[in-house]
Amino acid sequence: IVHDGTPETVWDAWPGLDAVELFSIEKWMHPMARLVVVAPHPDDEILACGGLMALHARRGGKCLVVAVTDGEASHGEDPRWQAGQLGETRRKERVCGLARLGCEETEVHRLGLPDSKVASHFETLQSELAQVMQWGDIVVTTWRLDGHPDHEACGAAAARACADVRCRLLEAPVWMWHWGRPADQRVPWHRMVGLQLPGEAVSRKQRAVESHASQLLPRGDTQEPVLRQTMLDRLARRTEYFFA
Repeated sequence: IVHDGTPETVWDAWPGLDAVELFSIEKWMHPMARLVVVAPHPDDEILACGGLMALHARRGGKCLVVAVTDGEASHGEDPRWQAGQLGETRRKERVCGLARLGCEETEVHRLGLPDSKVASHFETLQSELAQVMQWGDIVVTTWRLDGHPDHEACGAAAARACADVRCRLLEAPVWMWHWGRPADQRVPWHRMVGLQLPGEAVSRKQRAVESHASQLLPRGDTQEPVLRQTMLDRLARRTEYFFA
């Protein structure tokens, strides 16, 4: 995951996305269903399914965010950010971001696994998820082939836990849009579905990401922000995409 990635103008011009089957939230989940979002790092819940969360919360639905890591490794060796300090900052940013989504009542279940090393704790993660999930939950996490090791570990662990507990799983591509290209053969486009979002939900997502200031600023003297402009441009989409 380097440089700016595939620009949104390229994705927007690709007719393949127009062929993706679209659903409304009413067809996807009952208002009384619980939405469980397994987020590898703070802000992933927004990038993966912030619109879905905002819509579900607006109609009184319950949401639970499983905070797998605190995102304490996002700035590497930047001397201005010690891991503990950065983790605390990102936890606070998450609270603010959820509020801007309209999800103030969302419960956050913190696991505290080490950022960038989730795969080394795969069995623990799978066990924790199986204990948190309940039959009938709608579970959203990052795609198991997303290109980031933590995202992939969360996708794979959630898939196993959902199979055990019998929950419906939706996997959201986050970094795939960065390294992938239209019609990329590494991507199972035939499994992709889309959720249509009203303008208000899109605006809430954009405001929520602004809460994650640590990810919007340059890292050290040489590294670009984690969330570059190409990533922010994708937040203006009127559709969220998932592998079902």
